Amino acid sequence: MARVAYLPGLAMRRIADPYPGRAETDARDAFVIADAARGLPHTLRPVDVSDEALAELDVLVGFDDDLAGEATRIANRIRGLLTGVHPALERAIGPRIAHPAVLELLSRCGGPTGIAKPRPCAAPRTGSRC
Repeated sequence: MARVAYLPGLAMRRIADPYPGRAETDARDAFVIADAARGLPHTLRPVDVSDEALAELDVLVGFDDDLAGEATRIANRIRGLLTGVHPALERAIGPRIAHPAVLELLSRCGGPTGIAKPRPCAAPRTGSRC
């Protein structure tokens, strides 16, 4: 059976500091963890790998997969609705449809027609409505 270990968050951040880039991506995190396992094995904490723990991990991974699928489904649904209502806006927004700022703008202004309405300010301020 393979040994399983955990790299605590604080140690992870300290080890990751000298590496280029600030983005927290899965690929970068995996590289930092692998490098720590190879060069600094004392920073890793052993994890109990009982059958019960593996079963719990399987359940958690299943939840994560379900949530990722649901997020994709919702983003595709929003894109499909926006395409049906206002194709030009969907073309302009494109892959940025799931960006929090775009979703906030659409929700505050009531969709494409609300965005097109003339108003005194160029963009909605935090906490205000269009």
